[in-house]
Amino acid sequence: MYYPFLRGRQFELIALRELSIENQLQGFITPIIEPVKASFGSLNLANRIFHENNQSNYLILNPEVGERKGDTNYYLEFISELVNCSFKPAFHYRGNNQYIFENIARYQLNDCLILGTNEIQSDDQNFRDIIESQAVTRVLIDDPDRNRDLKRYLQGVDIDFVRLDNLFEAEPRNSNFLRIESHRFSEEHKYYLDDSYNGFSDYTILSSAFTEGGSTPRAVVIHFTYMNEHDQIWIRHFTSNTNDTVANVQGKFGEAAQKAVVYCRENNLENSAITELKDYFDEAHYPGLGMVKKISIKNHLIVVGNYLRNN
Repeated sequence: MYYPFLRGRQFELIALRELSIENQLQGFITPIIEPVKASFGSLNLANRIFHENNQSNYLILNPEVGERKGDTNYYLEFISELVNCSFKPAFHYRGNNQYIFENIARYQLNDCLILGTNEIQSDDQNFRDIIESQAVTRVLIDDPDRNRDLKRYLQGVDIDFVRLDNLFEAEPRNSNFLRIESHRFSEEHKYYLDDSYNGFSDYTILSSAFTEGGSTPRAVVIHFTYMNEHDQIWIRHFTSNTNDTVANVQGKFGEAAQKAVVYCRENNLENSAITELKDYFDEAHYPGLGMVKKISIKNHLIVVGNYLRNN
């Protein structure tokens, strides 16, 4: 099972909504959403679409970033008031077992996911109490191979153990991707079961670092993953050429999109995300950088989902 880690920004939720409608997620992909906005409009719409299409997701109830971060009841109240809630509860663990236990009891939560770091000690009794609670069924740890004691403990208890990897290699400048055409991205989808994990997770084609807002880029890059002949996931970076100033972002998108579309057509790559990109390019329409990221996320989830579905 694949558990992509996404923030609750609009373009990410749109990607998940569209994939849910297309039946690309159900049964193989359970997204983990960390909400970053105080408003509930996008989450409400997403919940309705997910419920209509029988798609479950985790919602982190004490996010570490965004407008309502920390151990509050803000998102707990939100899911408690939802009609036909499609969100399962998830909590960041940071020595806050009292907060987690109190709210599991108060809101009668079950099937919870706990997210932790590889810095947690395997003999942390507060962590063990949470993990061995009947209300908790799944735990996610970032780069767990860095803490073999913790890894061994979690693989010895009756809980689904998911590994989180930060796979996207960010560059200080988008224009740097001109020198990096393609490289291997991930093989976790092939080996996670062999390594005694119940699932795997990543930040898709986004960086793990969260930044609020953004500036106009000098270069536009479209990041596309694909499966090679060895069932490895590779990533290609289609980068604009005229990157001296921040002017003409639409033109930069056209340059990057042309490279991506030509590559996809030459290699017979097809899915709904690629079709959308082709349509924008053929119509000379610039949809905005958020929608470009949405297309890349959709493509990545489809690539992973297709592999899991066929294997």
